[in-house]
Amino acid sequence: MWGDYILQRELGSGVFGPCYLAEHRFLKRPFVLKKLSDEFCSDPSFGRRFEAEIAAIANLNHPNLLPIYSASFHEGFYFLVADPLLEEKEAFHLDHFLQKGKRKLSEEEIFFLLGQLASVLDYAHEQGIFHGALKPTNLFILPQEQRVLLSDFGLVRMVGEKHYLLSLCRKAAESVGQTALESHRHFLQGFSCLAPEQKALDFQLIDARADSYAFGILAYYFLTSKWPEGHFDLPSKLLPGLSYHWDLLISRCLQSNPLLRPQKLQQALEEYLHAPRSLSPELVPSSELGPIIDHAQQMAFSFPVAEEQSASQKPLLQESKIERPEFEPDPGAIFHRDSGVSHYTPKQSTYLEVEPLLTEMVVIPGGTWWRGSSGGARDEMPRHQVHLPSFAIDIHPITNEQFLRFLQAMGGEKDHNNCDMIRLRDARIKRSGGKVTIESGYARHPVVGVTWYGAIAYAKWVGKRLPTEAEWEAAAMGGQSGILYPTGENIERTHANFFSSDTTAVQSYPPNGFGLYDMAGNVYEWCSDWYAYNAYEHSLIEPQAPKGPNQGVYRILRGGCWKSLKEDMRCSHRHRNNPGAVNGTYGFRCAADVS
Repeated sequence: MWGDYILQRELGSGVFGPCYLAEHRFLKRPFVLKKLSDEFCSDPSFGRRFEAEIAAIANLNHPNLLPIYSASFHEGFYFLVADPLLEEKEAFHLDHFLQKGKRKLSEEEIFFLLGQLASVLDYAHEQGIFHGALKPTNLFILPQEQRVLLSDFGLVRMVGEKHYLLSLCRKAAESVGQTALESHRHFLQGFSCLAPEQKALDFQLIDARADSYAFGILAYYFLTSKWPEGHFDLPSKLLPGLSYHWDLLISRCLQSNPLLRPQKLQQALEEYLHAPRSLSPELVPSSELGPIIDHAQQMAFSFPVAEEQSASQKPLLQESKIERPEFEPDPGAIFHRDSGVSHYTPKQSTYLEVEPLLTEMVVIPGGTWWRGSSGGARDEMPRHQVHLPSFAIDIHPITNEQFLRFLQAMGGEKDHNNCDMIRLRDARIKRSGGKVTIESGYARHPVVGVTWYGAIAYAKWVGKRLPTEAEWEAAAMGGQSGILYPTGENIERTHANFFSSDTTAVQSYPPNGFGLYDMAGNVYEWCSDWYAYNAYEHSLIEPQAPKGPNQGVYRILRGGCWKSLKEDMRCSHRHRNNPGAVNGTYGFRCAADVS
């Protein structure tokens, strides 16, 4: 036992140390514990680095980041606590997922995957933290959500770049000749993804741009299923007919000079892949290279790159060497742009141009309400009473026609923090030619594909908020005490939209006792609370308007959806997911305070 965690079995071992499946002795739920190797912990300066870095790492919050719940010290060693994704079969190592499926990713799938990876890397880099150890086994995929998760963020800086790189190099060398053993495969992959300055142990040059190099390596690997070693062929030669300009993206990321690599990967992904094919991947023609020693050649890595330059120099385009019509704008201009990611902040006047289509609300009187169940899941227990002030809640979930107006006001699908509010490919709202439209017949259907961030942003736009979990459950019961479903002690498919093939228009089924529609079925509804397994134990002790924990990993969803089973229709059923998660079953309704 390590503190409050009961070890069950070892899951594997990596450069940072072994991982174990464990169960918390009080919460009775599984966790993965990553024990940091004694090789790192024995360094006298490790404890100081650990305490300085762990808070910053734990505070990282991004939909594509596998979070660290906590860190602890036990009998002379340190360990980290994270989600047991693989054990709960919610996720797969991306590399294993591809091998299991025995297929190559399409260009669109790679673009979508790399877009998520670029998003989390840019986010962390803005916080002053880089990964430094990117490789396929650090990437997990949630197939049902089509979401990528990146693990081990910040651990390189915590254990020290020198100690990590020396350990990886030693383990990779030990793995040579043992490639048939899966346990050694990830060491070789990790070495293949290192930037030249990392392989050269040039610690003064190692920073976030090492992630840009690894990003290019991964892009090449996902496209070709090969590692770019020695004098390798560009993707366009191996895969004729590619839709995107992968050669340009990969060549820019794999520059031997870190100063020439893109710093903002999302912008690079968008601009380079959509650049004209006439734009050569080479910044400077090979005939113009000066008598310099290419760092990539020193590292047995050869690629058409620009010459080494000092930090004060800028990459130059040799205009006379590029043939193009005079009327065409200089395609090399993309290399001279400020690579900062532009965050869209809607102007106040924008809101005045589009009037919201408001939903009728019902006032739920303040009082004492039952919460939870005695025979449901463990996180629904114990059944207890809570005290809520009066509040108002929408009579039905927000519809596509309502959310469409919000997108028109915002001018895009991202909020002011650059978080996705909705993923249109999972929704019935589409964008074409800069305009958003609704699929025919779906205007009065509840909006789906909305993230928690999108639900919060919409609620603020109309001057409302999301309901708390306790408010939602009280509203679902319709003024009755102890009922199992919003419809009473039983529920049929004539009462609500569940175990079906699609959403239905709101108000298609009878309302509950408060006059609220679709409290069961149709779409899961985001609530404002963070999820906690033992939240009901806390609200039993503090029953006055409970709002869940102050922080967490997942946000609450309630009510079941159109493809749920009958069990999920219960008033007390709890569901949760990452606030940035997107699903064709996720929607929301708004609430408001009553003075």
